[in-house]
Amino acid sequence: MKSAFPSFLRSLHLCATLSLALTSCGKSQDASPKPSPDQGPGVFRNSLNIDKTPMQRGGAVLKSYADMLEKVQPSIVTIETGIEQTIGRRRSTDDDALRFFFGLPAAPAAPPSRGGKSWQQLGIGSGVIVSKDGYIITNRHVVLPPDLGMELRDYLAIMKLKVSLPGRDAPVLAELIDFSSDTDIAVLKIPGADLPAATLADSDQVRVGDIVFALGAPFGIDKTVTMGIISARRNDEVLAGFEKQELLQTDASINPGNSGGPLIDADGRIIGINTAIYSRSGGNMGIGFAIPINKAVAAADALSKPRGYLGVQLDPVDQRAARLYGFKGGAFVGSVEQGTPAEKAGLKEGDVILELNSTTVADDNDLRSRLSALPPGSKAKLAILRDEKRGELTVTLGDRNRFGPSSNPSSQDPSASAPAAPAEDNSNYVAGMKILPVDEATRPSLNLPAEVPGLLIDDVQPNSPAANSGLRKGDIILRINSKSPASATEAADAINSLSKNGTAMLHVRQGSVTKLMSMDVSTR
Repeated sequence: MKSAFPSFLRSLHLCATLSLALTSCGKSQDASPKPSPDQGPGVFRNSLNIDKTPMQRGGAVLKSYADMLEKVQPSIVTIETGIEQTIGRRRSTDDDALRFFFGLPAAPAAPPSRGGKSWQQLGIGSGVIVSKDGYIITNRHVVLPPDLGMELRDYLAIMKLKVSLPGRDAPVLAELIDFSSDTDIAVLKIPGADLPAATLADSDQVRVGDIVFALGAPFGIDKTVTMGIISARRNDEVLAGFEKQELLQTDASINPGNSGGPLIDADGRIIGINTAIYSRSGGNMGIGFAIPINKAVAAADALSKPRGYLGVQLDPVDQRAARLYGFKGGAFVGSVEQGTPAEKAGLKEGDVILELNSTTVADDNDLRSRLSALPPGSKAKLAILRDEKRGELTVTLGDRNRFGPSSNPSSQDPSASAPAAPAEDNSNYVAGMKILPVDEATRPSLNLPAEVPGLLIDDVQPNSPAANSGLRKGDIILRINSKSPASATEAADAINSLSKNGTAMLHVRQGSVTKLMSMDVSTR
């Protein structure tokens, strides 16, 4: 959908300070829940202190907000994201790989006599305590940087969250309860009782011109308060990477590190969670955005409910392929987790899910949201496309336990991490790509089972059909037009004999994700 918002404002910055550059990650099927109005409130919402009294907008202008801010500040926390590494042992290749993923130089070998842990900070942001028993709302990108560069479950296994509370000398470790990627909300939990929980307002009553304050730790400087007004109420696609959504725009100074901190009204109640800024320099330019607290609570509340779990990696569908096959929308199954409801029901890698319970699937995000809204144990009827034929499957959804199994692709250039190509014997070019059979020695490093055929792309010529379709060196071709070629000759035959209207359909593994891609071969 074309946004009415000026195009130059699409240069937006998520406002968590990340100290290291990471590489990108794909989407997990279960990482984008939306609240379901049919399931009722979750346990999270019941623990909140919400004051929906309309704010008094008349009367004399205050000369100071110090008293109000003193009451709110104890609820504001600083969140450090990082990893702990054991020192005092021989460094393994896994250590080197981990440091490579996070953009760190190789660590020198430590003397065997040393011991303990070494803390490596990856980023910093803000959060707010919203319940006396220690629930904290923040941004997803504060705790899960947008570019992980590794499998999500591997990252979660080593990631630590340190939360600094006002009045405490040492930070406490927080537990990541869950996250919602479509609203950029995450929920943390710290131990404790009778903690200083903030009061939440009704963000639906917020009006343009209301005085607001942004609280948090810009650039890591905690206990910082800035003041402004609500500049606009938006409901368009101003945030790159997120769907159309409601946002509060403010001119209160928001900078990197403010992410996840609250936007409060003049009565000291939370009306939003600061999430992004428009900036050409990386710093404040008077245009910041906050997620309305009603929407943040709805997302956080959904995280406290049981949600349906399918167990697949979902990716967008190549729209040119969709048109050729005669359907709109859909979600491509990039991989199927072992032992999940999807595998038990017979769903396979390469399937395209067209409908869920007789309703068309708009895209992969739509399917994620609708699956998350279904309770565990419910039946989900899927209409799928497999090998150019339509079919149906019925899946009994599992219980998505917390973040659940997840597989995020690394966007690291495959050519940089692909194993050494086999010898060039019997290799040739097809559609501008040099194709080599995958030998048994390279299969383990490619995570390619012995029974799965595959062809390694060893080279891609510029301006060729392969290059124009987005194929890259290091990609693995699994299927061409529903065939599984075992050689360059068979690949050429599959392209020449089965292409539709001069277009070949390929199932290609890029990194850890399988994609459905179309390649125009009519002009070879």
